[in-house]
Amino acid sequence: MGRTVLIVACATGLGGCGDSDNATTESPFTTMTPSSTSPQSSTGEATEATSDTPTSDTPTGTATDAATTDASTTDATTDASTTDASTTASTGVQPGCGDGNVDPGEACDDGNDIDTDACTNACKDAVCGDGILGPGEACDDGNQIDDDDCTNMCAAASCGDGKLQPGEDCDDGNMVDTDMCLNTCKTAKCGDMAVQAGVEECDDGNLTDTDACLNTCKAAKCGDMVVNAGVEDCDDANMVDTDACLNTCKAAKCGDKVVQAGVEDCDDGNMVDNDGCSNTCKGLSTKSCKAILAAQPGAKSGLFMLDSDGGGPNPPFQAYCDMTMEGGGWTLILNRNVNSDNTGQPDINVANGAFDNTRATNWNYDVDLFWTDATEFVFADKQNDNCNACTISQYDSALRSTKPGMPGYSNACPGVSAAVNVKKLVGPQAGMAGNAYQCGTSLGWGNCGGKNCHFGVHHQDTDNDGFWSQNLWNEMHFPSAYSSYKSYGNYNQEPSAWCRSCGGGLAAILNNSSTCCQNSSANAKARWTIWVR
Repeated sequence: MGRTVLIVACATGLGGCGDSDNATTESPFTTMTPSSTSPQSSTGEATEATSDTPTSDTPTGTATDAATTDASTTDATTDASTTDASTTASTGVQPGCGDGNVDPGEACDDGNDIDTDACTNACKDAVCGDGILGPGEACDDGNQIDDDDCTNMCAAASCGDGKLQPGEDCDDGNMVDTDMCLNTCKTAKCGDMAVQAGVEECDDGNLTDTDACLNTCKAAKCGDMVVNAGVEDCDDANMVDTDACLNTCKAAKCGDKVVQAGVEDCDDGNMVDNDGCSNTCKGLSTKSCKAILAAQPGAKSGLFMLDSDGGGPNPPFQAYCDMTMEGGGWTLILNRNVNSDNTGQPDINVANGAFDNTRATNWNYDVDLFWTDATEFVFADKQNDNCNACTISQYDSALRSTKPGMPGYSNACPGVSAAVNVKKLVGPQAGMAGNAYQCGTSLGWGNCGGKNCHFGVHHQDTDNDGFWSQNLWNEMHFPSAYSSYKSYGNYNQEPSAWCRSCGGGLAAILNNSSTCCQNSSANAKARWTIWVR
């Protein structure tokens, strides 16, 4: 703001300024004052004294002009520098930080007392590390320590900033929670509930070692020596499948198809008690049905696996066992529909065909597999019926005979037949016992060029092919491959085929072929079988 300066000219020798003796003397000069708007002199008396001086007496020209000052003269002759200089000189204030002027040595000067803006109270530009919380800074601790609570970027320390701060095990600066450093900045370890890639298979964060994830952070599995509750019965971590714990981590038990060493003799995986392995997994002798019945007296008739040579070169095979007739233990070794072809039953010391429990096809086992242990044979026939899974009692006729007292089977018929003990088991006159005849050890009779003509027994001794038509209770036979009587029938023209078969006293209505039917047209086909015990 402009200031008005009163300039007074003092004339030398005219009672000049500062002469106290002339204070009341009238001045020969008249002082020109501003218009009525100008402020009066601060010295009232002096102004009043001079106002009485007549203006007409005042000389013109010199002193008045010099002494006269108006606003325009004041404004023109007074500028800011004169004012500042006058003020500085009058107040004594020196330039400095905070005066709003950027003075030498100052980076800035915003003229305020705010220390957290862009210009500090020290007139320095705010920077990270100056110890002052400046614009855009979360913190500023004024040091160059990067792993304390405030980083060297003036950011508050936090997990994931890549800086290891107090309380952190690690800080890899990423949000990947499956590496060595978790998103909590803790070192990955088993039990932290985060699955470390390439190291852990699972991590359920608990100390339960019997669930799906072990305490080693490995997935539970059979063989890890830890029993997975509700899944495994046991876990012995070995590959021995014959101990108390199977390789499936199930407890060994009868019926699991694995033989437990020292505990089980066998284990066929079923609850069938008559197949060579009992339901208690105790071993049974499986050479024959007779051996099975001896080891397991309660065995029922049905299918069993046999191993006639007890683990020798012959593989096990399936057979049908009759466990009831005449004390049981009978093995079915031959099944034949005699009018099915024109060849007759082949030699029975060679296996022919495959076992068929439906009795629908022709087959036999090698009789030599059973000869050593055999003591008896049964010949049984069923007219016009396959007799699916029949026991001996279900045939139309059955006759038991003792085994010829010779060391081995032979299909030779060397001459006169020898007597064998027989018993009628099924059919007419069942229960009758006595003698019948067989030729050598051929299990048959009739000499057909030195070979066995018919399988079975005949009621009388003979060295030829006659006298076989009586059809008595102790006579039962059917042609072998060597019989010449096969020519009397034609299997393509039933019922003419194989009329020379004899059912052992059967009535004609059941066995029309038993009446020496060479000239008959009422022949019937029959199912013939041989059983051994």
